[in-house]
Amino acid sequence: MTSTLHAFASGGHLVISFPEASVPPQEREDFIAFLKAEWTARQSRFSETDAKALADEVDAGWWTQNREHILRSIGAA
Repeated sequence: MTSTLHAFASGGHLVISFPEASVPPQEREDFIAFLKAEWTARQSRFSETDAKALADEVDAGWWTQNREHILRSIGAA
């Protein structure tokens, strides 16, 4: 079945619609989750520098947590 995704402005909001039956429930939920994640990312005030700093912090935390295990696995500890 072919269906069309519609988008229109109404009352100061953009409304996106498509026939409910055109997509299985899990795919609908995945699509809505994708839109919400994209919207959140676009609303973020994180700069690229902030994002890099957070990524570095997460990477450092991961290494701290997994360092011993990894070094033991490769025989370097």
